Amino acid sequence: FTNQKAFSVKKLWCVPISYTSGFIYGFKPYECNICNRSFSKRGKLKIHERTHTGFKPFECNICNRSFSKRDLLRQHTRVHTGEKPYVCNYCDKRFAQPAPLKIHERTHTGFKPYQCNICNKSFSKKDNLNLHNRVHTGEKPYVCNYCDKRFAFYSPYQRHLKTNTGEISHFCYNCKKGFESLNCMRIHIKTCRTLSYEDTSELKVKSEPLEFV
Repeated sequence: FTNQKAFSVKKLWCVPISYTSGFIYGFKPYECNICNRSFSKRGKLKIHERTHTGFKPFECNICNRSFSKRDLLRQHTRVHTGEKPYVCNYCDKRFAQPAPLKIHERTHTGFKPYQCNICNKSFSKKDNLNLHNRVHTGEKPYVCNYCDKRFAFYSPYQRHLKTNTGEISHFCYNCKKGFESLNCMRIHIKTCRTLSYEDTSELKVKSEPLEFV
């Protein structure tokens, strides 16, 4: 009787891994021939292979944009319908997709799962961490075509371009000096040396409402 019981237990552990149990225990028998990534289900492998082949069988009947997954098409159609089924639990703001909602809710919870492994500063978005890493690596991917000056971030790069292209849209109405931003022009006007004392006093009165807008 004891031997029979031991044999039964042995049979239980020797049962071939089924379709479901393979997923539970991390068994991934289906391997991509291109990148060697493994999957637990044949269907998942087929969907993954589309990232290499570029095959996108699901097409939007409104704008004809194609997608590799049916779920991606379903999410895309919300751009046209305006449907936003995902609601923030804190401020009731609505989203068309779950990922932006998840990121948005971190502004309420303060959760920052992405941490810099150099200075330990944390971020709510992975993209923000990637941008921050340039502070440590010195990477400057934005290059000025006029003077070859390099920038780590897009905003200062754009501001620099305006100085080279002559894209000046704000001018001091006293000395006619040009500025790329309205804020810079306002700061300049307060100290413009071409103004007389009377003009400065008059300007101060006029500019006061702007400071409280």
